[in-house]
Amino acid sequence: MRLLLLLLFLIPATLRAQNTPGTLPPPAPPGPPGGLSLGQALSTGLRQSLLTESSGLLVEQQRVLTRTGYDLPRTVADYQYGQISGPLRDHTFNIVQQTSLPGVYTAQRRLLESQVGTAEQRGRQQRRELAYSIRSTYYELLLSYRRAALLRRQDSLYQRAARAARIRYQTGATNRLEQVSAEARLRELQNRQALLLTDQQVLTQQLAVLLNQPPPALIDTTADARVRLAAADTAGLTAATNPTLGLLEQEREVSRRQTRVEELRRLPDLRLGYFTQTINRETGFHVAQAGVALPLLGGAHRSRIAAARIGEQAADAQLRYATAQLGGQLAGLRQRLRRATASLGYYEQTALPQARLIINTAEKSFRAGDIDYVEYVVNTEPAWQIRATYLDQLQHYNDLALQLLLLTGRDE
Repeated sequence: MRLLLLLLFLIPATLRAQNTPGTLPPPAPPGPPGGLSLGQALSTGLRQSLLTESSGLLVEQQRVLTRTGYDLPRTVADYQYGQISGPLRDHTFNIVQQTSLPGVYTAQRRLLESQVGTAEQRGRQQRRELAYSIRSTYYELLLSYRRAALLRRQDSLYQRAARAARIRYQTGATNRLEQVSAEARLRELQNRQALLLTDQQVLTQQLAVLLNQPPPALIDTTADARVRLAAADTAGLTAATNPTLGLLEQEREVSRRQTRVEELRRLPDLRLGYFTQTINRETGFHVAQAGVALPLLGGAHRSRIAAARIGEQAADAQLRYATAQLGGQLAGLRQRLRRATASLGYYEQTALPQARLIINTAEKSFRAGDIDYVEYVVNTEPAWQIRATYLDQLQHYNDLALQLLLLTGRDE
């Protein structure tokens, strides 16, 4: 009887090739040809995203506006006709142009150019956040395939165990409880697989939205599910490595140039004009005009200058606060990442090989009839939990690594 049960348990196993590596569950089957790598997903998303297109248009809009830096006031031209200087009808023509000093227009153009830099920095920040979202979704999708592979492996073993428990119950070798427990465990695994499949479908749709392409977005399921950090990705926190600091530095520069413009606007404007008229229909009466335009009350100008200087101080305070805050966040991330790396090392070097040994030993004992189904489940449950926890730890590590890339990573 024991030999019969052993044969029934092993026949399905021979029909399915099993592969139990030392540290990881078998990878998910490769996706269809053309699955996107992470690099391809980033390139596609940053090239096709509507967010990238929008930020590019805003930069171009600011570049066009720099041409308005030398915007002169409108020229005033007056013409009169009638009895101006006598009984005869005469005419007069007067043209006047008012302009600020050249330094004002130069300062205005520099202010507009700095606003182009602000738009560029804001677009850089949006690209960094988009790259973070693409990476996060991509790695989460990869880990969902790893979890699916783990559940398939577990489901395969429990299917054979449930079949053996059913035969043992039919032959009177065990009680009804073992068979019911085996069937319940199998149904629970199948339900978890269905939930995971739904999660995968949602993630592929989310990735397609980020890439601005029709769903679903298919990826290379055999790619490394762990975020790999290069030395350049963990550099110090500067405006060159962090778009938020770059944007705040640029806004401080805009505030400084705004103050300069307001200071120069206190200078008088120049007025140039030309006047010609006829007197009793005699021509040749011409007059050139020149003058200055002075504000009678300077309180408004002084208030605008004071407000601009306060804005400059506020921008500087925001930059210093963000530098301190992001610096503390970076230090915390590095510390947590070191701990997460050590945890992954423990699982890969110790826990996962032990889990494999537990599962293999329990399988052999169950096939040989040395333990019943309940003992088999009790003995293997910690091993499955170790493998599932390892994937959770890998997800935690990836989250931390991606946050670090968001702070100090290279621009893609």
